[in-house]
Amino acid sequence: MPLLTEKQREEFLSQDRARIYHLANGASEARATKLVTSMSRYQVRQHSAEYSEEQSSTEDGDGDDDDDDVKDDDVKDDEEEGKSDLYESERDPVNLPESTHTLFFTHPVCSVPFGFATAIVVISIGCLVLAFSDNFSSGSNPGNRFGIPANVDFQVRVAQYLAIVIALLMEEEIPTGAYLLRMIPSSAFQKKFPGRSYKRFVASALLRVVLGYIFLLNVLLILIKATGVLEIFYDVLALQFISELDDIAFSLSKLDILGKSLRRACTARLFQTEFERKKSAAARSFQAILFLKSVYFINLALFVSPMIMVSRRQSAGHYQCKRIKVDFGDAVWGDALVRLPEGGYDERMLAFSTFNGVYEKSRTENNRPVYEERRKFDRLEYGDDAGKVPAEIKYSLDLGAWIFYHPLIAKKKQEESEPWLLRSPETDEFDLLNVVGEWSIWFGVIDTTHLSYSCTKCNTDTDCNLNGLCVDGDCECNVEEETSYLGPHCEVKLKDKCASIFDGAMNMTWSIFKYSQVPGGPPDTLFEEYNRPVYVNTWGIEYREGDMHWLLYTGSRWKYVGFNYLDLNITFEEVMFGIDNYHAFWDKAHSYDPYGLNIISGPTKGDTPVGVDWFMITDWGDQFGPFGALTPMQEEIGMGIFSCAGDFVMTEDVADDLKLIDSMEYTEVGDSDENVGERKLESQ
Repeated sequence: MPLLTEKQREEFLSQDRARIYHLANGASEARATKLVTSMSRYQVRQHSAEYSEEQSSTEDGDGDDDDDDVKDDDVKDDEEEGKSDLYESERDPVNLPESTHTLFFTHPVCSVPFGFATAIVVISIGCLVLAFSDNFSSGSNPGNRFGIPANVDFQVRVAQYLAIVIALLMEEEIPTGAYLLRMIPSSAFQKKFPGRSYKRFVASALLRVVLGYIFLLNVLLILIKATGVLEIFYDVLALQFISELDDIAFSLSKLDILGKSLRRACTARLFQTEFERKKSAAARSFQAILFLKSVYFINLALFVSPMIMVSRRQSAGHYQCKRIKVDFGDAVWGDALVRLPEGGYDERMLAFSTFNGVYEKSRTENNRPVYEERRKFDRLEYGDDAGKVPAEIKYSLDLGAWIFYHPLIAKKKQEESEPWLLRSPETDEFDLLNVVGEWSIWFGVIDTTHLSYSCTKCNTDTDCNLNGLCVDGDCECNVEEETSYLGPHCEVKLKDKCASIFDGAMNMTWSIFKYSQVPGGPPDTLFEEYNRPVYVNTWGIEYREGDMHWLLYTGSRWKYVGFNYLDLNITFEEVMFGIDNYHAFWDKAHSYDPYGLNIISGPTKGDTPVGVDWFMITDWGDQFGPFGALTPMQEEIGMGIFSCAGDFVMTEDVADDLKLIDSMEYTEVGDSDENVGERKLESQ
């Protein structure tokens, strides 16, 4: 027999001292032997050292120097034992997890434990699917299928990325399933559980992984749709509770709360089964740890990548509406202060409806879009030479609200930090379309009003009111045989039979006007303002060269506008340029001409002047309403004065003929359909 090495001899002595230590503390011989054999070498040495210290304390102090040497040896031994413990931890046995998922392969398919495990899985998956479905459909639309908010605060952004780390740390189904598959091969499983299906074991582990990814998918959807910090953590915790139903159900079963059969199943000795790691398993253990780390990093990448993409898109305004259509209602401020270019102020009647129309995102301020007013003629940007300063809708940090303002219109003559004309309720919304409630409006005093706004982008043909085709987010309105459609959503209907209208109160005929955008081309462009056709007079008014007589829509009312461009010393081309950049407020459409014709309709959203009451403005002053003294032109309220008179369309050729005639005298005739036709022919 070979002699024992010094280290082996010391280990035997240590075990003997440890056994004596347990005997001294009241343990029986068998118990002490069992305790020593079950302890690691580090624990044996620790107890041996404690016994040695007790023995040395009874001796004289002459052995102090020897104790110092022993301590130095113990330090070295402790370092060696630490390395040994690390090695042994890598060889710790693998146990089956205490979860209802384990019951899938430890019990027959037709057993109560298997059915109970199935029910828990169905409930867990069902709850996660319901949560995902509800969250997915909440706030979604064809243009934003996930309902991602336009933007979020900095605090929410930080919470989103922190929640990713928290969710990955809380989620244990994926690493557990992967670890079991990696560490328990088929041979080890069959050795411990002969007769049981390894395929069901694999299926159980894969089911864990699937549940884990469903949980993470729900968390990701919550994060990209979140608008509040507490909302994030509450929802994540709720999902975590659902994902831990299997562990909760298993614990309750062990306590005999859910029945004896489940208690027996969950306290069976098989859960104490240990799958030993052999010496050759060290490499497998290292590979398993590396594999689990890879899984975590992959999941982190799967989380962070879409979050970064969503964050960048939110910052770039991808989820914000680019163009909106706004209706300010029919509120009027009788003495608005307009800043003049040369200095000073001019008081002018402001009908807020004159600013109705399309507003387009021009820039970003405070992480929110600034919407700038567009032309009433073609909804394009006002040029630098247009002489028009557009109004804006933006978010004010000082007021904590969205505001409508114009830099040239003031509430007071003193300078203001935020010269708002309309102000939304206090909100931190990043999307104007989500702002609800009455707006504050200023017309000398603060009052409330209702604003209507919508995104002009279409997603389907239905958004075009089925009167056009949705092409790349814009409505291309139909031009049918007897009807044409106008407006951002093709909401304005122009029937051919109303291309000409007859005024029964003054015996006048008016027609829509079409011209060519290309010199010498066909007249295919409709003269329109505020998404309504412009009617020019073709009968009933004495014409002279340079005269222009129009019925214009000004946002909520129709108004007669008449002038002579030769008297104003401007060219016809300048008139057409003014048409392109027309604005009812800045061009003073609601001004009073004491020597001319002053007629105006009542407020209407109608497509043409037909079917709306009209009024003659007979006087103007502070003692009257904002539009002056209005005298009804129809015999009864609701009758109106216009009726459809046919499909005659004014063109540039006819307009040129009218300009060449110095004076046109028309014979006054009745208002029958036959006479209307005669007037049409004579005017041509």
